[in-house]
Amino acid sequence: MTPQEIADLFIPDMAAWYENAREPNGSINRNAMAVGLIMIEHMGKAFPLDEKRYVTKKGGQVSLLGGPRVKRIIASHGETRPFSSEAGRSSRGSIDHARQLADTLNNSPGASAYLSVSGDDQEEVRDALQGWVVQQMKADYFDQQRIKAEVDHTRPVKFLLKAASVRGGTTSGAVAQHLVGAKLTLRFPGETVHNESYTTADQQTHRQGDFQIGDTAFHVTMRPSNSLISDRCRANLTAKFRPVVLVPEEFADVARGMVALENLDGQVAVVSIEDFVGTNIEEIGTFSEKGIRTELKNLLTRYNERVKAVEPDPGLLIEIPGNL
Repeated sequence: MTPQEIADLFIPDMAAWYENAREPNGSINRNAMAVGLIMIEHMGKAFPLDEKRYVTKKGGQVSLLGGPRVKRIIASHGETRPFSSEAGRSSRGSIDHARQLADTLNNSPGASAYLSVSGDDQEEVRDALQGWVVQQMKADYFDQQRIKAEVDHTRPVKFLLKAASVRGGTTSGAVAQHLVGAKLTLRFPGETVHNESYTTADQQTHRQGDFQIGDTAFHVTMRPSNSLISDRCRANLTAKFRPVVLVPEEFADVARGMVALENLDGQVAVVSIEDFVGTNIEEIGTFSEKGIRTELKNLLTRYNERVKAVEPDPGLLIEIPGNL
């Protein structure tokens, strides 16, 4: 049998153990996640798992369990977002999770197959099992965490986009789009500001851009492209709309260069997302620190409302900082 086939024999039993560790509200305790990774690590030292080996001599903790080791295992499977620094080490409940999982693994159909293969194959089995646990952690923990940032009220959008970039993928783009949408609703309360999922294409909704206010079409993008300028913006102009391209400030000059190459200077506006959102927050907040903090909190509240309405991923929500 291949290492993956052996791992597949363990996984149904591990899945049952994992589901049994759920809290009444459906969440999974982080301690159980960490224990799952470490108990698989113990399989490389002795198997079947013996409590005398995986519990510390004083009997109060699961041996090897701790933040740095758990972090390394998670990172080896491509997940670098922050996890608990303690990772269950100080929790008495961790031992119960470990005992239950040890019994599960020892009595799994995969146990005899695991013992029948070489040490290298056993290592691959453990790696596959830890990979499975990390995938559960992504769904039940990492992807459920709100975006957190220590927001400087003088440059709030820059800090929020930087925090979103840590998530990778399309998170930054989605955050940027919904921040712009939230800003437009606050700045133009009498206008209809469409709210669509980040993955919804403009053409599907017959929009001129990500947003339309009056005869202006707003395009929100994390990286400007020639097609956006030459195709979408020219189409806006043909339809008698004024295109505004919103990009991170680090790409604003690049976008302006693309506009110039297309001979569209004066017809296509390029504004940094940071300035577009931040300047209006300052204006609405009457340029006072207290007012700006209040409006920034209003912006993030509106942002979360709009995200909840259209996005299936709760990881796009922003945790409103306590200093607001």
